[in-house]
Amino acid sequence: MAEVTPPPAFVVVLTGGTARRLGGVDKTALDVDGRPVLHRLLDDVGPLPVVVVGPAQDVGRDVVWTREDPPLGGPLAATAAGVTAGLVAHPAAEVVVLLAGDQPFAGVAVDALRDALACDDEVDAALAAGPDGRAQPLLAAYRLAAVRERLTGDVHGRPVRDLVRGLRTVLLPVARGTALDVDDAADLALARRLARGLSPGPDPTR
Repeated sequence: MAEVTPPPAFVVVLTGGTARRLGGVDKTALDVDGRPVLHRLLDDVGPLPVVVVGPAQDVGRDVVWTREDPPLGGPLAATAAGVTAGLVAHPAAEVVVLLAGDQPFAGVAVDALRDALACDDEVDAALAAGPDGRAQPLLAAYRLAAVRERLTGDVHGRPVRDLVRGLRTVLLPVARGTALDVDDAADLALARRLARGLSPGPDPTR
């Protein structure tokens, strides 16, 4: 079988949430075994260009920073801002990989998501699914031709599922840790356990 080359892509990472369940702290800065969540994520993304939507900070690599306007417009508005900035810097890109900034281990899925999209020209998006089987729109690769129009107009406050609705999608099963987003103290404890190479324990979703 001939090897399929994924189309040119960039990564958009969303970091602008309010983290109410963690007392309003910056989830991306939480320590996971000696490294902040966002650093862990970006270290695993690889050489693809990256746009981070949120307040600028030192993340140890070159990224493009941008914000949705007005801020705190929700994930769809943040995605629109990130895609706009990404296309300015990389106008030849055909795919955007969308990640949430509170996913410390999601970067390892980037290549597989791009490959899943490249293997089927009829598919608009490849979405990761953890052990619970739920599709993750913020851990996914999208063809820009399929979603650019969905990211125009009034996107403030709209849910990210509006990006996926009606698209032809394929699911990519990923490990529990890969799909983990740090929403509360239990998630943070699990992330730290996984980072130390310890057993995550039973999965309550199964």
